[in-house]
Formats: sequence, C-alpha cells, structure tokens
Amino acid sequence: MTADDELVQVAVAPNEIVAALWQGALEEEGIPVLVKVLGLGYAYWSPFVADRALFVRRCDAERAKEILASLAEE
Repeated sequence: MTADDELVQVAVAPNEIVAALWQGALEEEGIPVLVKVLGLGYAYWSPFVADRALFVRRCDAERAKEILASLAEE
C-alpha cells in the first residue's frame, strides 16, 4: 500500500441520510468511500442519528472535498 492509498477523513455527516447522499455523489465521480459510524449515538440511540465519517484514499481527498463543497452550494 502506498501513501496515496492511505485513507483520510474528508467529512463528517450529521446522519445516515446525508452520509448516503454524500457517498453516492463521490462514488458517481469514481471515488470509493468508506463510511464509519461515530459517537455514542449508535450505542444509545438509533444508528440513524449518529454522525458518520467519510473516508477516501489520500489521492482522492482534494477532489472529494471539492465535490462535497459543491453540494453545499446547491
């Protein structure tokens, strides 16, 4: 594995729906995404309301951030 293949966090989504939308937008652009549930929301509440961290390969990070920023502008 090279440094470019290392996973880096590019965003934190507030819930499952937003994470799925962001993941779909990135994957449509050919960027593989790993989504990880964060915090205690998963353990004590519904996993639906827990924050989600989105990780991509380091080589895709800048492009992923640009794509996510463009979604915020819409």
